[in-house]
Amino acid sequence: MYEVECPYCEQDVEVDHDDGYGYEEDRLYQQECPKCEKTFTYTTYITFTHHAYKADCLNSGEHQYERTHTHPPECAEMRCVMCDDRKPLPVIDKEK
Repeated sequence: MYEVECPYCEQDVEVDHDDGYGYEEDRLYQQECPKCEKTFTYTTYITFTHHAYKADCLNSGEHQYERTHTHPPECAEMRCVMCDDRKPLPVIDKEK
């Protein structure tokens, strides 16, 4: 749920995104407050959030490979859960 505060009555208002309205940056949008019934404008800003994870395999540690779950199973490969490095399955594992 995306909310803004009405600049007139300070009511929390859910932003109307019907048909994708209100998602484009650097554009002024209009919406009416359901409480005070005044029309206000708003803009949209998109932000990115980053999360950091340990990757010991990139710092002298060992990769932790796990078999991927794919369909068809013959397309599976080994993927490191820490750094996303990928390698082919050993020939023996491909038969499983």
